[in-house]
Amino acid sequence: MDEPIQNEAQAAPPTLSAHDTGLETVPTGDLCHYTSQDGLIGILKNKSLYATDASYLNDSQEVVYAVNLAKKYFKNRPSPGGTQPVLEMLNVLDQTEYLPAKLPIYVASFSEHPDQLSQWRGYCPRGSGFAVCVSPDRMMKLAEVRGWELFKCIYQVDHQIEVLRRMEEFAINRFASDKSVPLPIVFGLTLLKFSTALKHPKFAEESEWRAVQRAGGTPLVRAGTSTLTPYVNFPLMIDEKDVVELSKLVVGPTPHLHLAIRAARSLLQQHEVTCSEPIASEIPFRNW
Repeated sequence: MDEPIQNEAQAAPPTLSAHDTGLETVPTGDLCHYTSQDGLIGILKNKSLYATDASYLNDSQEVVYAVNLAKKYFKNRPSPGGTQPVLEMLNVLDQTEYLPAKLPIYVASFSEHPDQLSQWRGYCPRGSGFAVCVSPDRMMKLAEVRGWELFKCIYQVDHQIEVLRRMEEFAINRFASDKSVPLPIVFGLTLLKFSTALKHPKFAEESEWRAVQRAGGTPLVRAGTSTLTPYVNFPLMIDEKDVVELSKLVVGPTPHLHLAIRAARSLLQQHEVTCSEPIASEIPFRNW
């Protein structure tokens, strides 16, 4: 892969905000992170969530979907400058698809749904899981003080195209005021920043929100399903004197519900977490 786009990213990162792209950035309800028993223990012990390198997320089309959509957007639209600008843009997008390996984006994922069957199946196997829920005001504050972008994913193609149009408009305006960074590179880096907001329509039921950051330095690494997985921490505290504050903790479907709730209560007390009484999933689902 060519190097210019990476060098430009380090010298002049895009400044477009999630709000200015047309993404929803103010949640109106709790945001919930589904996890296993071991995951919950780790979250409360470390007072943070894992934010995974986007290249290692469960959806194999992360970033690639957004890049392919952008390619179609430029191919199917006449360019006032002829074919050359389009070719330059497509060349940069070809690089962008592989850029996360050198400029990784880290993602912490949440759902608007605190008790959803597909989430229990996907993230809490063998009747053993929890939904860790944070209030909207608290989540916005956590993201703000730590420099994370918080936004809701979009699944409707028409809306996604509108987001691409706003990215292009930003790139054109920025290039008009500062020609030190080529327009296609500005667009490519902006797309990389928000590529994880554009998800395949088949994932719509998840109603997913994401906290995203392009972190510098060396990431941490944990064990994954088929490979080691790079990540950084998304802290659940405002500062070092703060405590973890959850709006609720939902105990997933399990054959030992009362025991699971009692143990969850003890875990919250052990780590001095501010939270109401753990509640049980209402989904009559068995996978044991």
